[in-house]
Amino acid sequence: MKVFAQCGVPAVGLSFLVSLLLSLAMPSLAAEDKKVTEASPVETTLATDEVDEVGFPVAKSPIDLTNTEADEMAQSIVKIYTTAEKNSTLAPWNSDSESMIGTGFVIKGNRILTNAHVVESNTFIELQRDGKPDRYEAEVVAISHEADLALLKVKDESFFKKGKFLELGELPRVHQEISVYGFPTGGDTLSVTKGIVSRIEYLEYAHSGLASQAIQIDAAINPGNSGGPALAGNKVVGVAMQVAANGEENIGYMIPPSIINHFLKDLEDGRYDGFPEFAVVTEQLVNPALRSKHNLSKEQTGVLITKVCAGATPEQYLKVGDIITKIDHEPVENNGTVLFQPSKYIDFNYRVDQHQLNDTLHLDIIRDGKPLTVQLPLDRAVTSVYSHDTKPRYFIYGGYVFTPTQLADTCQHRKDYDKNEFKDKTENVSIVKVLAASSNVGYHDLAMRVQLINGQTFNDFRQFYKLMKQVKTPYITLEDLDGYQVVIDRQAAEEEHVELLKRYNMESSQSPDLDDLEAELAKAKP
Repeated sequence: MKVFAQCGVPAVGLSFLVSLLLSLAMPSLAAEDKKVTEASPVETTLATDEVDEVGFPVAKSPIDLTNTEADEMAQSIVKIYTTAEKNSTLAPWNSDSESMIGTGFVIKGNRILTNAHVVESNTFIELQRDGKPDRYEAEVVAISHEADLALLKVKDESFFKKGKFLELGELPRVHQEISVYGFPTGGDTLSVTKGIVSRIEYLEYAHSGLASQAIQIDAAINPGNSGGPALAGNKVVGVAMQVAANGEENIGYMIPPSIINHFLKDLEDGRYDGFPEFAVVTEQLVNPALRSKHNLSKEQTGVLITKVCAGATPEQYLKVGDIITKIDHEPVENNGTVLFQPSKYIDFNYRVDQHQLNDTLHLDIIRDGKPLTVQLPLDRAVTSVYSHDTKPRYFIYGGYVFTPTQLADTCQHRKDYDKNEFKDKTENVSIVKVLAASSNVGYHDLAMRVQLINGQTFNDFRQFYKLMKQVKTPYITLEDLDGYQVVIDRQAAEEEHVELLKRYNMESSQSPDLDDLEAELAKAKP
C-alpha cells in the first residue's frame, strides 16, 4: 500500500509587512490581527449556531490543544505498540514476529478503540500517551475484522486516572472540516492533520475485502495513523483506517460512526456476532428497455434480483425476477442507492449493515407485477474475505505442502447448486510449495488445487488429510479440475519423511489442528 506524507510551508509575504506597518499606527488593530494570525497547534474556525443550506449546523472548531480540557482529551489518544506473529504461506511451519505502530483512543467504559489490523495476530500490546515515557500493557477484548475495529482493555487501571473518554458524534456531512489525530511514522508526538470530507461512499475495506460505508477525506493518513480518531468539535466522527488503493496523495478513508456504533452495540451482550449477510445479487434498473420489460412506470424505482443464493434464508422469501422497491420503508433508486443525508445517496446495502444479526429486514417488492411486503430474517453473518488471527493449517506429505483455502464463490442459483456434485464442499486444498526430494522430481515448481485423491472427492481439509493417510495403494494420484495429475510413490515418500523434516527444520509435518485426527487414525490401525 503506497502512501504519501503531507507536507507544506506557510507563506509569509506582503500582507505581513502591511500588518506590521499598520500596527505602528493602530495598536488596537494590531492586537486584533495577532489573535487571528498567530500560529497554534490546530488552526481553528469560530464556533457558531448557524446552519447551512440543507439545515446542518456549521462546523464548530476542532479541538484546541492549548486549553486544559483539550489537553485532557488529547491524553485519551494513545500510541499503540503491537508485537504480532508473522506467518509464511510458503513455509507455514515457521513463524516470526513483527512490530507495528498504530493509534487508539479511550471511549466510554474504559475501553480503547482502534483498528483490527493494528492488533491482528498480536502476541503483546502496549499503550503510550503523548509525551509520556510510561507504557501500559493492553489486551484485545473484542475484534471485528469485517469492520476493521477492535476494543482493548488496559491491565493497569491507573491508566485511566488521566484524560477523559471521547464521545462518538454523528456522521459528518460532505465538505465539513475535520481533524485527524494519530501517531504517524516519522515522529513520536501526537500529530494533527486537518481535512475536508470529500465523499461518503459504499466501498471496500482493505482489511476485510468487504464493502461498507466509508468516509473519504483529503487529509494525509500515514502508517501509524490507523485507528486514530477524526474529530469535529469535540466528538469522534470517524476512525482512520486506510489510504487510496492507487496511492493518490492526501486521500484517506475513515470508518463512520454508524459502523462504530453497530460494533459497540453488538458487544453489549458480551459477544461479537458480526454484520448480517444479504445473500442476494441484484441489477440496477436504469436501462429503459429493462424497465419496460418488467412493466415499470416512471414512478416505480428499484433493483432487479438476478440471483438468490441457494441454501440461504432469502431463498425462502425472494425469487429471481423480484424487484426491490423499498428497504426498511426507504425508496430504492434505479441505480441501487438510498437516501442517507439530504441530497446524498449510497448503496442500498448500507441499510442492511445498520441491522444486527438476527434482526428482520423489511422489503417492499414487486413480483409478477404485484406489490408485496417481505419480512426477511437476517440470520447469517458475513465473513471477511481473508483469514485473520489464525495460525496456518498445513500438511506435508512426500515434500508436498498442502494448505486449505476458502471457496471463491459460495452463492449459486438453485439449479446450479442441485447439479453441483461438490455442493457440500466447504474448503479447497492446494499444493502451495514442493520441498525438493528425490521422490517428487519433476514437480519442484508445482502449485495446484487438488480436486481428487485416487478418484475420491473431499469436502474440507480434515477429510482430505484422512483420505491421504488411509491410502493403501502403492501410488497416490492427485488431480485438479482439468485432470492434471500428480503421482506420489507412497513407499518412497514415507521413507524420505524423517529426512525431510530434518532438512527443512520442521518439528511436525502437520499443523496442531490435525493432531486429533492423527491420534484417531493411529487407534484405528489393526
